Amino acid sequence: MRKISLIGGGQCGLLLGFALLDKGYSVTLYTDRSAEQVLNSRIPSTAFMFDSSLAVERELGLNFWEDLVPYGEGMHVDFRGPDGSIGLTVQGRLGELQGQALDQRTKFSRWLQEFPRRGGKLVVQAVSVADLEKIAAESDLTLVAAGKGQINAFFARDDERSEHLAPPRNLAAMLLTGPKMLGDRPWQRVPFRPLRFNFIAGAGEYFSLPFYTHTRGECRSFLFEAIPGGPLDRFQDAKDGAEMLEIARQVIAELAPDDLHHLDGAELTDADAWLKGAFVPTVRKPVGRLPSGKSVMAIGDTAVLNDPIAGQGSNNAARMVRHLVSSIVARGNGAFDEAWMNDTFDTFWNESAMYTTAFTNALLKPPGAPVMEVLGAASVNPPVADAFMRCFDNPRNYWPWIADLDEARRFVAERVELCAA
Repeated sequence: MRKISLIGGGQCGLLLGFALLDKGYSVTLYTDRSAEQVLNSRIPSTAFMFDSSLAVERELGLNFWEDLVPYGEGMHVDFRGPDGSIGLTVQGRLGELQGQALDQRTKFSRWLQEFPRRGGKLVVQAVSVADLEKIAAESDLTLVAAGKGQINAFFARDDERSEHLAPPRNLAAMLLTGPKMLGDRPWQRVPFRPLRFNFIAGAGEYFSLPFYTHTRGECRSFLFEAIPGGPLDRFQDAKDGAEMLEIARQVIAELAPDDLHHLDGAELTDADAWLKGAFVPTVRKPVGRLPSGKSVMAIGDTAVLNDPIAGQGSNNAARMVRHLVSSIVARGNGAFDEAWMNDTFDTFWNESAMYTTAFTNALLKPPGAPVMEVLGAASVNPPVADAFMRCFDNPRNYWPWIADLDEARRFVAERVELCAA
């Protein structure tokens, strides 16, 4: 039985661990926090997963919260001027590609308990360089999914694939509950439970998604993406979640005033339901060479770390898990050498991750002519809006039209024709 070691207890590391156990591999997972510590920590993100990503969890029997987590049924997007006025609105349904957002504290703590029950070996410890050397020496394959951890220093930045040299946004997030934000139809302008997006010229973006946490059940996540130094960039000095909520009220009153009433009576779901910070989105070389010369492979956010604006982090991880399992199984008894690592990652990059990264980076900039062509049509043609939103499930589907005006016009015409028929 081939032995595989995973460093990191997040979405990619844990999900891959379960998938490899399901295929009969001997899997050891190293994480620096116990299930209890994860459950009682600060929220790590506000991740939303679309249907094709949820399918990976369902296939492995890891969807323990399927009937508890509210579904996000579509997206309602307002493009606003600097004064908060709405210049363009696009509203589209996800249909069968609808998704869910679950508190990762809830998910990962349960998964950490489940992992040894399914035959995996769980080791709770921070992994040092010396530890990693020993782990790699004893394993057929060592995979590193350390998120933003220091161990990522073993993997060089890929300058050709990495666009950013500084954080494009300062981030602030919180989980809120309140009488005017829950239920099937919390937004009067939206005939479904929405993923609520606001793009504010010169300021940044803020998003509100249906969410579930073990501390309060159904709630909503709020994520603020502030252009550094802009009018939305006020959260970084906040001392706690309560202060962040007050800042959120202020910025929404100024930049999206028609949304403010949803915060009437709002409160944090728990004292740890907030986060703030910034990071540089980075694509790294997949192979890390240890001092001994042994090679380890980057996966998950260690390999491809994108800004959360497109909500693709956990979705990219799920797609990567599918690809990795297929590649590992296909390798049979062959060596998991550097050539295999590079080929495995490059194939995933070319087939999937490059589109996810390009789409994410595109949302951080003013939309180009092809996107504006589609958005303009989507604002008045529901089939175009639905098709646009459904591409979030797999950003590769935005190509070729997202980068070509003629293709964008063809994309619109085909969907308008379908509606007319």
